[in-house]
Amino acid sequence: SPDVWATRILLHSHAISPCAEHGFMRLRFHHAAIDYAHALAAADPLLGKSKAKSVEALDEFLDGLNDDCPAC
Repeated sequence: SPDVWATRILLHSHAISPCAEHGFMRLRFHHAAIDYAHALAAADPLLGKSKAKSVEALDEFLDGLNDDCPAC
């Protein structure tokens, strides 16, 4: 699924991290990590999507994240 794909890429690039207590993904606001995630998304695009559309999908997923855990 697109969310699993985006989570895998963002975790690998260290652009997000899970809350230690609750496991919710939190944005780390590390620009180099986000740039690396964009490169990973282009290199491993979402099935059936172009490189550009995959990067857009990644950015849409990022827009839904926050730096706070909703359960904390």
